[in-house]
Amino acid sequence: MGRDVAMLAQVLHTTLRATGSEAAGTAGSEPLTTRKRAYAAELRAQSAERRDQRAPGGASGGSGVPTVPQLCPSAAAGADAGRKVSRVLETVGGGNPPPEAGPLPGNDQGMAQRRGGVESRILRVLRRPLADGAVVALASVFALGTLSAPAQSSKTEVRVGALLSITGAGSSLGNTSRAALEVAVKRLNHQLKNAHVTLDIVDTGQDPDRAKAGFDKLAGEGVKLIIGPQSSSEVAAIMDAANQHGVLVVSQGSTASSLGIPNDMIFRFVPTDHVEGRATVDLIKNDGKKTIVPLWRNDRGNQGLADSVRAAATAEGITVTDGFRYAPNTTDFGAALQAVAQQVAKAGGDTAVYLAGFEEVADVLAAAGSVQGLDQATWYGGDGSAQAKQLVDDAQAVAFAEKTGSFPSPLVALPKGAENRHHALLKQITRRAKATVDAFGLAAYDAVQVGVRALVAAGANADAAALRSAFTNAADDYKGITGKIELDQNGDRASAPYAFWSICFKKSPAWHRTGTWTPGADPTGPGRTTVTGCPKTKT
Repeated sequence: MGRDVAMLAQVLHTTLRATGSEAAGTAGSEPLTTRKRAYAAELRAQSAERRDQRAPGGASGGSGVPTVPQLCPSAAAGADAGRKVSRVLETVGGGNPPPEAGPLPGNDQGMAQRRGGVESRILRVLRRPLADGAVVALASVFALGTLSAPAQSSKTEVRVGALLSITGAGSSLGNTSRAALEVAVKRLNHQLKNAHVTLDIVDTGQDPDRAKAGFDKLAGEGVKLIIGPQSSSEVAAIMDAANQHGVLVVSQGSTASSLGIPNDMIFRFVPTDHVEGRATVDLIKNDGKKTIVPLWRNDRGNQGLADSVRAAATAEGITVTDGFRYAPNTTDFGAALQAVAQQVAKAGGDTAVYLAGFEEVADVLAAAGSVQGLDQATWYGGDGSAQAKQLVDDAQAVAFAEKTGSFPSPLVALPKGAENRHHALLKQITRRAKATVDAFGLAAYDAVQVGVRALVAAGANADAAALRSAFTNAADDYKGITGKIELDQNGDRASAPYAFWSICFKKSPAWHRTGTWTPGADPTGPGRTTVTGCPKTKT
């Protein structure tokens, strides 16, 4: 239907513009005001004639197709165009040949012939079968008397939910993700002509129970796309409900490989812990470490990271001790650090401590400074605490990090050249977040861009299978700010480069990029590691 209307619009727009110009410039023609008055008088007479025909006992028109005045009774200014469409519709609807066109007021014979040519071209377009909606659309276009301002259809409302850790653990990623989503929605509303996007954010505090309650609220209100939650424990808490309700969930931070399940409603725009674990081990091996003592928070994501580091390190011939796992609500890390200190002492030299947690890692590092022997190991972090403001704001944590290798921690990196290509966008998000946004937060930006397009493509009544298919198609090879999206069979990002961020002290403590990791052909196999170290301080 849209193609037929567009073709018709192009024919009319081009030809009527030409005939209008010709009429305005015809030598010896009567003044424009006189012609308008004569034309208006004839329109009134023809309108009265049509009313008589519609009166009881009058002619019915024969075709059974509503006339333009019936479809658009307020469009009196387009009566002449409507009369022509009625003839066309009679031909399309009833198969009768069009009547001869009468003389047109204020035009010479040449213009009448030209208008007749327009009608012939219209009919060639319309002889193809048209749906009822196309007939009504064409009638509306003619009755309005203009092709440049067709009736505007109402925009489709698209609601997007977000489960983010705005407060509590994970608030660094939660707030940069919020800024990225707000900027993305603003841009989408500028880009999309037939849809309007609204954003509803629920603060989960990185608590699985609050994440589930937030999901139930959004799903109960009919939301079909949710960005987040950002931790794997939260994703695990809502997974069954997402599948039951047919809601698309796209996490920008969950990495637990245990949640990689095919054909479910959970998608993740970051690689799993298998990839990050390999990147971490490659850095530790590059630094010449022979033993790793793991210390990790007991949740889905950090457990997965600890497991992946153990597996990759063992495959590389690096010894991994039992380590220590602490509960998420731990505030006193004395017992955990004493256990780690004993294992570091037993391992001897060339030992690494791998610490995987969230913002509470600042308290761990601050307390570690008072435990004898822990400063003899080099400490490495996970993505959950990388670039966290809490670490650089804690003087004791900074002092311990400075003594033990600056605490290099991996984060998904933007592809080469992305920062220059998207400089204005990155600046806008950073300004809104009041913090440096990393690739995890930017993954939220890409997730809503892909998700909204999938919802619009699938339609309002799409079931879970149709939504999943639409999202997979929209994500396939999508070139976003975080690079080209390639999902694996479980709906998770297959791979990505990583950057290592360290706590460096220049004029003041801050996170600095101190190395990179580029995956090989097998994203869970060895990659290429480069180390630049902290920037040198001026003396």
